[in-house]
Amino acid sequence: MAFGHFCGLVPIDVRGLLGHPDSANGRVVPVLAAVFGTVWGFFIHANIGWRLGPIEWLIASPAFRHWHHTRSGPIDRNFSSTFPWLDRAFGTLYLPSHWPEDYGVASAVPSTFAGQLLHPLRQTAAELAADSARLTTPP
Repeated sequence: MAFGHFCGLVPIDVRGLLGHPDSANGRVVPVLAAVFGTVWGFFIHANIGWRLGPIEWLIASPAFRHWHHTRSGPIDRNFSSTFPWLDRAFGTLYLPSHWPEDYGVASAVPSTFAGQLLHPLRQTAAELAADSARLTTPP
């Protein structure tokens, strides 16, 4: 998660908006942003029932992320990692006053860590094989 937040700063740093890398501003701002992003990422993924009132329409909250991870109810919602207003702009925001009933995915997931890491790759390989067989089979 920290690496992902830090990589989000690369375009800003490349354009020189943070100052020269040798200046204090050029070194401190990316580090502070990465630290804040990492801490905020842990906070919004925590299993806590906090609501942030009107501010959660501006910055992601635990409720926002809970609805992103729901298995029942509206799925494919709340994609923005930080700013709910982006989801509002693209029509994918869902932030009701209640909490989801359950979380996860509808399909079976392997029980081991390695299996979970490889699972999406196996599914993709199976889909590619099916597409290949369909495309190479004459009508």
